[in-house]
Amino acid sequence: MSKNLVKILDNGKVDCVYSSPTPASGYDDWIKTDIQPNLSDYWNVNAFVNIGESPSPHHIFDYHTKQWIDPRELDEIKAQKWAEIKSQRDQLEFGGFEFEGNVYDSDQVSQGRIMGAAVAGVDQIWTLADNTTVSLTASQLRQLYAALQVHIANVHERGRIARQLILDAQTKEQVEATQL
Repeated sequence: MSKNLVKILDNGKVDCVYSSPTPASGYDDWIKTDIQPNLSDYWNVNAFVNIGESPSPHHIFDYHTKQWIDPRELDEIKAQKWAEIKSQRDQLEFGGFEFEGNVYDSDQVSQGRIMGAAVAGVDQIWTLADNTTVSLTASQLRQLYAALQVHIANVHERGRIARQLILDAQTKEQVEATQL
C-alpha cells in the first residue's frame, strides 16, 4: 500500500500531501505514491518534477507553462538595475584608488583629508589603505588630489554610460546585461 496521497491542482502543482495511515475513502482522485514530493513540485502525468532553484529573487514559477518567469515590468527592472549600478558606483568611488603604486582610501572622510592636505601645501606622512605609511611632498599631495578627482570622474563616467544603456534598453535582457 502507498504511503502518501498527493492532491494535484489543475495546473499540475502539488497542493498537499497526506501521509499514512491512508483513509479508506474520499481520496480517489489523489495520486497514491511512495514518494514524498515537495510542495513546489508538479506532476507531469507520469512523475513528480522538481522545479529547481529560482534563477533570481524576482522569478516565480508558472505552473501552467512549467517555466520560471520574471513578472516585473521593464520600468521596474530598469529602476532596480539603476539602484544596483549606483551602489556599485559608490563602492568603487569610496573603495580606494591607486596613486604612485600605493592604494589610498577614498571614502568621504578621506576625500576631505586629501583635499585639505593638497591645499595646505606642506609635506606629510600619509596613512595608506593597508595602514602602512608613505612620505608625500606638498607637490605629491596636489598630484594625489588630482588622481582622486580623476578616479571619481572615471567612476561617475562609467555610471553615466550604464545609466544611458539602462534608459535605452528595450528588453529585460538588455537591462540585465548592463554592467558598470
